[in-house]
Amino acid sequence: MAGKGGKAPRKEEAGKGEEKKEIARPTLRVTSQPAAAEVVEVMGKTGIYGEVYQVMAKILEGRDKGRVIRRNVKGPVKRGDVLILLETEREAKAIKAR
Repeated sequence: MAGKGGKAPRKEEAGKGEEKKEIARPTLRVTSQPAAAEVVEVMGKTGIYGEVYQVMAKILEGRDKGRVIRRNVKGPVKRGDVLILLETEREAKAIKAR
């Protein structure tokens, strides 16, 4: 059904006189390169089964060099380990005590 008050335009008539406009699509921008980070402190375990550790990591290279951020790390980790972070902008939320 074409809607109220008339017929739907035929396909040939709908495109006459109009140029096709390209839709601007957002591009994925990588704002940071992979960077090494050293584990400064292991804060605790999180995750349903305790398989994720929350750590404080010091960024060793790149734009955020020297910054200490909180990140979640899956698997065993200890102080002094070096992680490769794909991005350094995001920070994990603090673990809440129950």
